[in-house]
Amino acid sequence: MAAKDPAEGSVPIYVSVQKDLLKLIHDGDVKPGGRFPSERELSVRFGASRMTMRKAVDQLVQSGALERRGTSGTYVPDRLFDRPLSDRTYYSVSDVVEKAGRTPGSKLLFFERNEADEFIASKLGLSLGDPVISIERLRTVDGVPVCLELSHYPAFLVPGLSASDVIENKSLYKLFRDNYQLEFSNAARVISVHYATKAEAELLDLRPGAPVLHFEGLTLTGAGQPFEYLRSLNHPDRVSLKINPETQGAIQSNPIGWMLQS
Repeated sequence: MAAKDPAEGSVPIYVSVQKDLLKLIHDGDVKPGGRFPSERELSVRFGASRMTMRKAVDQLVQSGALERRGTSGTYVPDRLFDRPLSDRTYYSVSDVVEKAGRTPGSKLLFFERNEADEFIASKLGLSLGDPVISIERLRTVDGVPVCLELSHYPAFLVPGLSASDVIENKSLYKLFRDNYQLEFSNAARVISVHYATKAEAELLDLRPGAPVLHFEGLTLTGAGQPFEYLRSLNHPDRVSLKINPETQGAIQSNPIGWMLQS
C-alpha cells in the first residue's frame, strides 16, 4: 500500500503507515520473535520516506508492538504467555502455561493475614474488619518474569491456608479445588494501563514508569461467593490478553488485534 499524500486528508502519513505495519504483524507476515523489515525495506515496500518509516516504527516500539534489540534490529515480541479472558470460565495461569508447552513458576513475595479494609471488603462481599488472606507472587514462564500479582481471599473460605502451601503448590487453584472442594467462575474483569513503579519495574525487568497491562479481576465460587480479588501487572512484551471467542462471539482474539481496536 502506498502512503497517502498529505493533501488527501488530515491523517499524518506516519499514522497511516503505522496501521499498515501493524497489519503485517496481525496477518502473520512477520511471526512472533521474527526480525521486522528494516526502514529501507519498508520505505521501498510502502512508498514512504525513511524518516516517515522511522517515526512509525518508533511509535510501535513505544506501544510494545515491536521491540529493538540493540544493533541486531527490530523484532516482533515473542509473547511467553497468552492469558485467556472469559466472562464465565476461570483459567489457571499454571494450567495455561503448561498446555502451551512451557514451565510455570512463581516466587512468593509476601503472605499475610489481615483485616479487610473498606475497599477489599466491598470487593469480596465482606464486612469491614473481616479476616482476609493477602498473597503477592511474581509469576514466571520458563524462569522469566511475566506478571506481578496481588490476591485477596476471605479467610473463612480457605481455613488453614499457609505460606508453605503457596510455596509448595505451583497452582493455587488446584490446591483450592483439591483441598477445599471449590469451583470457580469469573464475575468481573477490567483491563487498563498502569505505569510501573521502581519496585514493580525491577521485578518485571522493566524501566521505572514503563507501561504495563493492568488486569483486575474478581473470581466467584460455584455458590456465587466472591473468592478472589486480583490485581495483576503484566509485562507488555511477554504477556498478551486474549478474549475467549467462546463468550465474545466474533471479537478477534489475536493480541495485536486488540491493540488495533484500542
